Amino acid sequence: MIEANVGQMVEPSPLAGDGYVGAIDLGGTKVLAAIVAPDGRIVARAKKSTGKDATPAKVLDRLAETVRKAAQEAGIEVGQLRAVGLGAPGPVDADAGVLRTAPNLDGWKNVPIADELVARLGVPVGLDNDVRVAVMAEQAAGAGRGVANWIAIWPGTGIGGGVVLNGQLWRGTTGAAGELGHITVKAGGPRCGCGARGHLEALASRSAIVRYLAERADKGHKTMLEKLAGDVDKSRSGDLAEAFQKGDKEVVRAIRRAAKYLAIGIASVANTLNPELVVVGGGLTEALGEPFVRLIEKELKGRPMTAATDALRIVTSQLGDDAGITGAALVARHRAAKAGSPNGSAHA
Repeated sequence: MIEANVGQMVEPSPLAGDGYVGAIDLGGTKVLAAIVAPDGRIVARAKKSTGKDATPAKVLDRLAETVRKAAQEAGIEVGQLRAVGLGAPGPVDADAGVLRTAPNLDGWKNVPIADELVARLGVPVGLDNDVRVAVMAEQAAGAGRGVANWIAIWPGTGIGGGVVLNGQLWRGTTGAAGELGHITVKAGGPRCGCGARGHLEALASRSAIVRYLAERADKGHKTMLEKLAGDVDKSRSGDLAEAFQKGDKEVVRAIRRAAKYLAIGIASVANTLNPELVVVGGGLTEALGEPFVRLIEKELKGRPMTAATDALRIVTSQLGDDAGITGAALVARHRAAKAGSPNGSAHA
C-alpha cells in the first residue's frame, strides 16, 4: 500500500480486490509464492527450490506446497483464496492454462499447469509467462507506468522479455511475443536451451555467463568464484555480483561480454519497434545492480541506428524481485473476476 501524510490522497493498490489471492513466480531455480490481502498488501511469502529433479509432477507438487506454506503464514486456508496466479518460464497458452515449453526445465512440453494446480489446490488458477506478468506489474505500479511504448528484458537463469505498444501488452499471433532471449545475436554461437544456436539467452543469461567462465577456468583462467561457490559451475548471481564488485578480471570480462550482447539484442528490438524505454530486471540484474544496467546502456548508446537508440532510456525494474509475484497477483485478480462470471472455468 502507498502511505501518505494526513490530508494526502492515497492511491489504491493495483493489487486490491475482493478477498485474498495467491501469486506464484516459477523460475528455473526457485519458486516464490505470496498471499495478497483484499487491500492489495502482500501479507505472506514462501520460497522453495525448483529442484534438480524438476519434472513437471514434482515441481507442480512444490508449487502447491509453497502456496500452502504462504497461506499458513498469512493465517488463512488455501480454500479461502479467490484464485491463484502463476508466472511460468516459457511460451504459454494462457487461455488453455498450458505451458508449451520451458527451455530451462527438462521435460516440460505442453504441461496443463493450470488444471494440475486446480487439482492440487482446489481454487481457480490463472497462467501467463513469467516475464510477461512482471511487465504487467511494472506497467501497473513500476517503471513502465504511464509509458506508451517500452520493452522489458529480464536476464536471470534464462532471459525473458516483454513488449508494450500504445499502452497495451503485446502478445502476438500465438501469444509468444516478447521472447527476447531467443533473438539470434551471434550466428553459430553457443547452443541455447531451446536447441538453437547463438540466441541472446545462450550468451548473456546467468547460466551463459557461468558456462563461459567455467570454460575459461578449464583453460587456466582462474577466478575467485572457485572460492566463493566451491566450483565455478555452481556460481549463483550473488557470487557473480561479489566477484564483479571486487574487480575479479575474469568475471568483469564475462559481465561486460554479456552487457554487449544484451545491447545488441536491445538495439535489434529498438530498430524494429522504436520504444522510448527499456526496463531491465531479473535475478542477474537484481544481484549486479545499477552498474550492470549502466554497462548495457554504454554498449547501446551510439549503436546503429542512432535514431532508435540515442533517445532510448534504460532503467532498472522498480519492483525488483517482487515484479513476478506482483504480476502473478494481477493475473489472480483477473482470474478471480472471471471465475465470478457465469461462464467462468477452472483455469484462465
